[in-house]
Order: sequence, then C-alpha cells, then structure tokens
Amino acid sequence: MEQEVNDGIHKIRPAARLIHTIGSDLIGDSYAALVELVKNSYDADASTVEINFNFTKIDQEEAIVITIIDNGHGMGYDTIINRWLVPATDDKLKRKASPKGRIFQGRKGIGRFAASILGQEMTLTSIDETGEQSTVIIDWTIFKSNEFLENIELLVEKKQTNSPSGTVIEIIAKKNKDDDKISIWDRIAVENLIKELRKLISPFEEFNNDSFQIDLSFKNSPFSDLDESITIETYPVIDLYDYRISGTIDDKGKAILLFENNLNPKAKQSEKIETHFDLDGNGRYCGLIKIDYRVFDREPEAIDNLINKGLIDPVSQKYMGKNETRRLLNEVYGVNIYKSFFRIRPYGNAGVDWLDLDKDRIQNFTLRISNNQIVGFITIQPEEFSNLEEKSARDGLKENEYYFGLKELSKKALAELEIRRLAIRTKSEKSRGNRKTVQETINNLFSLTEVKKTISSKLEQLKIGKETIIEIEKILESEEQKNVGLKEEIEKTIAIYQGQATLGKIVNFILHEGRKPIQFFNSETKVIERYIRHYTATKDNDILDDLDESIEGFRANSKLISDLFKRINPLAKQKRGSKTNFKIDRIIKDSFQIFNSTLKEANIDVAINCNPDLTIYGWEEDLFTALTNLIENSLYWLLLSTKQTRVINIEVSSSNDFVIIDYKDNGAGLTDLEIESDVIFEPGYTKKLNGTGLGLAIAGEAVERLNGKLKARKYNEGAYFQIEINQ
Repeated sequence: MEQEVNDGIHKIRPAARLIHTIGSDLIGDSYAALVELVKNSYDADASTVEINFNFTKIDQEEAIVITIIDNGHGMGYDTIINRWLVPATDDKLKRKASPKGRIFQGRKGIGRFAASILGQEMTLTSIDETGEQSTVIIDWTIFKSNEFLENIELLVEKKQTNSPSGTVIEIIAKKNKDDDKISIWDRIAVENLIKELRKLISPFEEFNNDSFQIDLSFKNSPFSDLDESITIETYPVIDLYDYRISGTIDDKGKAILLFENNLNPKAKQSEKIETHFDLDGNGRYCGLIKIDYRVFDREPEAIDNLINKGLIDPVSQKYMGKNETRRLLNEVYGVNIYKSFFRIRPYGNAGVDWLDLDKDRIQNFTLRISNNQIVGFITIQPEEFSNLEEKSARDGLKENEYYFGLKELSKKALAELEIRRLAIRTKSEKSRGNRKTVQETINNLFSLTEVKKTISSKLEQLKIGKETIIEIEKILESEEQKNVGLKEEIEKTIAIYQGQATLGKIVNFILHEGRKPIQFFNSETKVIERYIRHYTATKDNDILDDLDESIEGFRANSKLISDLFKRINPLAKQKRGSKTNFKIDRIIKDSFQIFNSTLKEANIDVAINCNPDLTIYGWEEDLFTALTNLIENSLYWLLLSTKQTRVINIEVSSSNDFVIIDYKDNGAGLTDLEIESDVIFEPGYTKKLNGTGLGLAIAGEAVERLNGKLKARKYNEGAYFQIEINQ
C-alpha cells in the first residue's frame, strides 16, 4: 500500500544538536568560549568581570566549577526569554551600542552558546536594574539528543530582589569518559588562558578611560603558585620598546603617524609623518585604522638595554634576567587586531604571521623586521564602517578585498618604521660594524701593504739585515703586482652582474620606449600589404609613393629600436674590455635617452650642463650604470609628485684633480638621517613599494670603480647626489 503524500506548507524544524553546532562545534576552543562570555560582560556595561576556577569534586567525581561574575546592567526575564535564549538574534546588530555607548562586541547572537564547550551544566543568574532576578538552568547534554529544538524545555525562574544589577554564570565541568570537560585545564592551558586574557584588551590610552577590569582567580588549584587572584594587566615590556610608530590611517589612505626612537629613553627622539598610502593590490580602504607598532631589537646588547630601561619582574620586583626577558618577548610578540578595543583571534598568537613579516625578511634581511621583533596593535572600526567581517567561528576576519586593504596599509605603515630604524642602526654602526663597500673589500683583499709593514717591523725586531728586508719587500710587491689582473677580472665580473641587475630594474622603461615603434610595425605592415595588393591589381604608380612613405616609417622606427639597443648595450654586455678615456657628456645623454618617452609624457624637464670634451678614465659602463640608477630613482618619485614643474638637473665641473657631477631633482628628497647615515647606499634599503633596495648601492659601487665616491647632499628642493671622481 502506497504512503499518502500531503502537499502543503511546512516549517523547518531544527534539531536540538544545532545548539552545539553554532556553539561548541563552531567555536571549538575553550579560550574563545571564555572570551565570548567576557565580551558579553563588556557589552552589558560592566566595569569588572571575575573569572573563578574552583577545582573540586561533585558526586565523588573530579570537577571544575567555572564562575563568571560581572557588575553590568544585567538582564530581566523578558530579555532572557526573547533575546538571550534566541539563537542568532539580531538584537545587538540593530542596537549596535550599549546604554553607556560601548560598541557591541557580539552581534551574531551565537557566542554565548560556546559555553557548552566549557562544561555539561550551566546556571545563569542575572539581575536587571529594576531588581528583577532571573535564573535559567541549562543541561547542555540534552542538546545532543535526537529531539527537535522546539521540544527542549528549560527551567527559567524570576523573582524580585534588592541586590545590585549584574550577571553570574556558573558552569560545571565534570570528568566523564564520554565528555571530559576538565582535562583541558592543565598547567599549560591555564598559562595560555592568562596570556589570552592579557592580550584581550587593547592597551591604547582611549580604552583606559573606559574602565573594564578582568580578575582571574583559582580555588583549590592543583598548581600551587596559581591558588590566588590575578588582575589581568597588559605586558609591562610593551612600554620599553626600542622603536615605535603609531597613529591613524583614514578611509582614503591619509596617514598621520609618529615615529619614536626610544633606544635611550632619556633622549627619546620623535618624527611626525604625514603621507598618503595608495592601494596597489586588490584591496580597498577599510575605514579608520589605528596603528601602534612597538619594535624590539633582539641582539644580546639590545636585550641588556631593554632590561636597563626598567624591566622589572612583577613578582620579585627585581630586574629580569636575559633569558627571562627573551621568554617574555616570545610570549607577547605578534601583530594583534582589535575591534572596539577587544582582540580578534588568532591575530597576535604565537606563530600567526598574518602580515608575512618573516617571508619579507628573507627577501630583504637588512631592512625588514621579523614577526618576533614586533608587538603590534591595530584597531579597526565596526563592520558597518570598515566592511571587515569576523568569521562565525571566531578564527579571524573574512579575507575579502577590505581585509587585503587592511593588510597592505598595515605593511606600509610598518615600512615607515623599518626605513628609519635601519638608518638609525646604520648610523650607530650596529647593523654591520664599520661598513665597507664591495670595492673597498676587494682593494683590501688584494693589498699587501699592511702585511709588508708587519713583516718589516718584525724582521727589524729580529735584527735582520736591511738588505734582506728590502729583498723580502720586493718579493711581496711582485706578488701584489701578479694579483692586479685577478683583481681587475673580479671587478669586471661584479660590474657585469650589476649592469644586468640595473637592466632588470629598468626593463619597464625599455619596453615603454620600444612600444611605439612596435605598434607602428604592427599597424603599418597591414597597410603595406594593401598597397602591394592594390598595385598588383592596378599597376598604379602613385601607390609606389605611398609605399615609399611607409618604408621610410619602417626605416625611422627601426633606427629607434636599434638606437635603444645600442644605449642599453653597456648594461647587457657579457664581457668588458680595457679601461679607456671616455666623454662624460655622451654617457649622460645616452643614459637619459633610455627614459626619453617617460620623461616627455610626464613633462619632466632635463637640464645638462657639461663640457662636451670633458673626459675621465675608466669603464664607461660604470658611469652609465650609476646614472641610469639615479635617473630611475628620480622618475619613481617625480611620477608620484604633485608639483607642477618637475626637473632633473645635472651639472659637471672639473679641476686638475677631480671631476664633480652634481645630480639634482625636485622630487621627494631625503631626510637628514638618511644623508648622515649613508643608509640609502645600504643594499636592501628602500622606501619604494616592492623595491629591491639595490639601485643606489649599485650606483655607489659603480662610481667607486671609477676611483670616485657617490654621496648624498642636503638639498631643500628634492634629492641631491654628488659624484666626485679622482683623476
């Protein structure tokens, strides 16, 4: 017999297990579950919330009773029935803020159900501001039955009281072979909870004005040193940073930041930075962002300096040791994200390098800092302003275009700190000791001058005859001369690699220069084909004149391509000849010709003042390499400039002993620190987005092969580089 099928309207009947799905299964983390309950206390305008762990026995079985107590405005019977017990209620989403004006942390209406991960039973007692006390008792195990959710009955009672408003949640976690809720809370888990809570609240000053204190206590604790009450405070080390950058980035990319050098707290230095961050990737601006990055050097002397700044153990009240200080930094490092002053997990957790700092450091070890050197705090606005959405599982933000914008802006703000930090470290010779250029290293490697002095001095002490000493010196001089050729071969090889690196840096400009001739070839080829077909059919001699005109166009554009290849040939050479005398003026003009189209399109004026007959001795490719890198650098900043007039000016002067090339542009210019420290010539140092930091380093090395020096000079109008070549 067939079963009768009834058509009609039916309702979705969720199973009771749904509560575990949106609660413990979705959150899946005891720390996150406790944090959700703490956030609810904050949303209730509480000034304090107490978390107590009571290690006890219930029915002769081991158990933990977790109690969360707050002094907020509490909930009445109606609120509990129609809001608190309603999964996914939109109450907070609609109201957005508490009566005191706190921006709500929880808006999805599901966080409280994560309490089921903490224990099998829960009792909630809440008193509202009218004195109405309501109590609800929940046995979480019944939500694992096959019942429909609508058939689950909960006991909710109410009465009137004179007690102050607030909420108490008591969770009982029993040891059960099928549902063990207490094994998680071992010593490591308790320590991790303390770390989570210490990072939970933003340390920004604005939040300190909105008092919210978290107290954590333990009763009958199996951990002897934790059987006490702890007031959760931020890590003291974060105030003892070496470098800091803080401020805001608005919803259009305007950044107002403050950089601080705190290596010596008694002589703290600061610099205000006002700039604009463009988004170059797939991201979008994500509302107002507050940035606070605190960076710590981690060399042994830096750890000593950190301790001497006043790093005191909060228990012993004594200065911390080096190992303890490193352990503390390992606990606190990471870049945290806060929304309305509460941290969004897992950003800032150990091992969560969401800004890819360690990967970037591999690419540029000199400039970039690693994830374990930074304690960062980024505060974002609520979703309606930022479009940054938290995942339901509380495991971060949804990775939409606004998230990618947040990531890019956060890295650009950090880059402002990184370039200044490197300049300071270079100036104080921390990064490399007494820095030597590649050319100086090669010269020292092949020079036996110091060896000759040492040997001669030692021989004189041993009373060796003068003639013998002179003979030994001649042998050493002969060996030194033999190495001259090898030294020059090494210089040539380095120069070739640097030329090819420069070629790679300017390939976009080369393609730009060759674009128009290639476009002409592509379009005019079809025109010539039509002319030939027409002439074949008509024998019209007038067509030949048009054909001659097209051929002339081919000839002219072919010359443009040929000239371009000739100009870049010095950078592409696989071998170098001998040094010669060459004219400076020709090399300067050839260098600019590579960028001719870009210069014209950007209306950048170029002024060259050089005696056409002035020559210097060396490899002309080196001057070409140096100038090409300087010009590429100028173009980057001039193309970003909003100035009406943009100029590059080169002036060459000479004396009997020196040739001086003054190179100036009216772009962004350099800071005094960059000039004084010479950090701009440090390989890896760059202020360009995705820059290699090699351009000026290569230029400097190329000039040194010409027996010269490349220096940056102070200039109020832009950047000023001076090449001084000893003739």
